[in-house]
Amino acid sequence: PDNGRDGWLSDLLNRSETPAPAPREAPRPRPQAAAANPLESLSLDIGRLMDRNLAAEMWDRYQRGENKAFSKRLYTPAGQKAFDEVARKYRSDRGFKQTVDRYIAEFERLLDEVARDDRGPQSLRNHLTSETGLVYTLLAHAAGRLG
Repeated sequence: PDNGRDGWLSDLLNRSETPAPAPREAPRPRPQAAAANPLESLSLDIGRLMDRNLAAEMWDRYQRGENKAFSKRLYTPAGQKAFDEVARKYRSDRGFKQTVDRYIAEFERLLDEVARDDRGPQSLRNHLTSETGLVYTLLAHAAGRLG
């Protein structure tokens, strides 16, 4: 196991199972904020889980209406493991599913606002390929919302 390397993922996956914090290699900054919203810390490791350029390409294909634009080749080996864990937990844990659904809904509200902005498609693309956008992509993909 890679204890500590996937701290945010472990926190997220364990959130509804145990109230005790998971062991970590290093202290997390702003522990109160992290405890209040475990999804806030997701972006810390997202860069090593996904290929940002491939995510942009898949989002372009998805927005053109291509079915199955997203595939697991978007993820690094560690990212594929994270995707599988999130998908499993999403299907089996109601509390986790509710947390993920809230994150997805909030990000989609932001995307709706950005889509109405004057800056148009490039601004939307920038949001989708930002760190929080990549977290959204992983969660929405694992939740089955991206085909």
